[in-house]
Amino acid sequence: MTAELLLKFEFVASHSLPARPEPHPHLWRMEVVISGEPKNGMIINLLDARKAFEGVIAPLSQTFLNENPLLDAPARATPTCETLGGYFFRAFEQSIESRFAAQNPTLKLKSVQVAICEPDGYEWGAAKLSR
Repeated sequence: MTAELLLKFEFVASHSLPARPEPHPHLWRMEVVISGEPKNGMIINLLDARKAFEGVIAPLSQTFLNENPLLDAPARATPTCETLGGYFFRAFEQSIESRFAAQNPTLKLKSVQVAICEPDGYEWGAAKLSR
């Protein structure tokens, strides 16, 4: 039997886009879905997974995404839900493979959804990336 675990994260970072070139902040919300077969009652230790993924998110928090050297060139040029979703998908997938696959080889990153929100929480929309 396969189970899915949903993890939610938030961070604040600013960006600029061709349509709005002045830097401006956003609240970015993320939902990450991991699937796998439970081992000892869980597919992955929730606290360990959160800590690993927060380690990926933290270096982007409170930064100007267009100048953050961790992002690839396309994401720095146009930091959107889609490009950030791709960055996080690759980073989380690598984290699962390097840190958790030995504990549970059935683990798979199923999807990453990134929503762009105003600092007050109003959500403009989201992009969901999945395999």
